[in-house]
Amino acid sequence: MSESPEIVGKIIDDPHILELVDLCLTDRATPEQWKELSELIVNRKDVSQYFAAQSITNARLATISRVEAEQERELLQRIENDSQVELPTAESGNQFQLRRVVTAVGLTVAAALLLFGGLAVSVWYQSHTTPAPSIASSGPVPPAVIVTGIPGESEPHPFYGRDLIELPPGNFQGVTSSGVKVELVGPLRIRVDKPMSWRLFYGKVVADVPPSSHGFTINTHNASVVDLGTKFGVAVDADNFTEVMVYQGSVELRTGNTLQRMVEGEAYQVPIGGKLEKLAAINLPTFLKPGDVPPSVISEVRHNGVLTEKPYKIVRGGFHEGATAYVDRVHKWTGASASGLPAPLIDLDYVQMANDWKYDAKWKKRNNLEFTFVFNRPTVAYLLVDERLPVPSWLPRNFRDMGYSVGMDKGSHEDPRSKTNYQLPQEDGPGKSIDVSLRVWRAVLPDGGELKVGPIGNRSIDWVVPCLVARPI
Repeated sequence: MSESPEIVGKIIDDPHILELVDLCLTDRATPEQWKELSELIVNRKDVSQYFAAQSITNARLATISRVEAEQERELLQRIENDSQVELPTAESGNQFQLRRVVTAVGLTVAAALLLFGGLAVSVWYQSHTTPAPSIASSGPVPPAVIVTGIPGESEPHPFYGRDLIELPPGNFQGVTSSGVKVELVGPLRIRVDKPMSWRLFYGKVVADVPPSSHGFTINTHNASVVDLGTKFGVAVDADNFTEVMVYQGSVELRTGNTLQRMVEGEAYQVPIGGKLEKLAAINLPTFLKPGDVPPSVISEVRHNGVLTEKPYKIVRGGFHEGATAYVDRVHKWTGASASGLPAPLIDLDYVQMANDWKYDAKWKKRNNLEFTFVFNRPTVAYLLVDERLPVPSWLPRNFRDMGYSVGMDKGSHEDPRSKTNYQLPQEDGPGKSIDVSLRVWRAVLPDGGELKVGPIGNRSIDWVVPCLVARPI
């Protein structure tokens, strides 16, 4: 298998097409513009090759900037996780700004590389001798992947960028818009961040990547696997370890500051907080056997709130823009500004609690709401507290103020018991519709166990129940 294919993709002397490609690659295109580009890709070979080359360049540059950010985050994480060292609160804001500055510098360099060397890519996205996959022209916005065999669905199911794929135990087949054949092994939870970059929360994926899709990437909570022209498998097992197996060709496996080139027949395991461990080769039939869902770091939530019709829900790896905040409301989490949610919180486990817990048995707002959160292993816990509430004395004593906030986009709600009835519109995207700001506080539990929170307090006007977000150490 060649790892240095011929470069494909020449500049197009048409400003309209160049602008169209740029809009689509940066997620700013309208459905009509996507449809126009889709038709051009199908009908014109030069547009197909140019779009392919630019797509893979963007994917590579995004990987470069992400790697730099991940390295910095790991360094900051090591500092934060040191139970013997607590940095002053004022510095946390500086660290957050530093992270944003480094990311901005990385993106500036990436933009310059794209301008001067956008077409000097080492691989091509779509072979000039192979017709485009049929799914590329299936609609105004081509699906990122089509999956077959989903229970209860007679037709293949299309998934698009940012879609979450959740599958029961079993084996399922799929093909991406760039021709990657994937076998998905449930129970599985995976998100299509971009057509060439997926985020695996748990389950197993085997990807058979053609040369035209060189660079296909699967990320987990503690590793990133980049295809170099290969067939490989990635799993997140019941212990929340990442396992990687190469069946053909080679991949790059990165965890923290460690970069490992893997070749055919090699297998590695990435434990939580540990170093790479080499494994014996895993044959494909064994790898494709369904596994178990890793438990959340959050085991249990106890509270003294009013009993609600819907119990709380622990969401594995689900804290992200637009995620549902409560089991009994349609409110959504959102970035407090256009820059989005704080990076340390994204994709962590969180608890969807009941906002009705703030009421007593007579449906009056209470001032003595308390929680006990139970963790099954060493944990970093983040408590999100309504900034409108007075800061109770126990909060700065047991938690550290992280210096940043999370927004909540409230939706409509009607309840005759509490007489809370309101109609509120919601918007998609960070920083657009913020009804409540919640301050982020952090506690480190080096042995896991119980974390007691409360009493929360009260105010005469409305307030919201806190949220708990957590990750293992």
